[in-house]
Amino acid sequence: RAKALGMGVEWLEDGGVKTILGPRTLTRVFPGRKGRRMWFNTLVGMHGKELSSATVADGAEIPASFVQRCEEIIEEESIQFRWRKGDIVILDNLATLHGRRPSLPPRRVLVATCK
Repeated sequence: RAKALGMGVEWLEDGGVKTILGPRTLTRVFPGRKGRRMWFNTLVGMHGKELSSATVADGAEIPASFVQRCEEIIEEESIQFRWRKGDIVILDNLATLHGRRPSLPPRRVLVATCK
């Protein structure tokens, strides 16, 4: 499955597994998107994390200032809304960078995905 998704796999001594992606570009053009280039990566969320080894294509470390500017742009472009009972959200996973702010318990997640 990992290979089909374009990932390499490295088995660890403790029996765990490390998945390896890349090199990948920061953006991607998806079929049916009129050639629009879209941000498609986990650079901001994973940079500097122990489980991530995101680097520049030549293996150099990604400058923290670059990641910080990407975080700023994401924040500038973010839309937030207050959920009310009965609200739902439908989004195009290939056209919308999505996430959530931390929430207080109890938190109930109901998700359906489709093609």
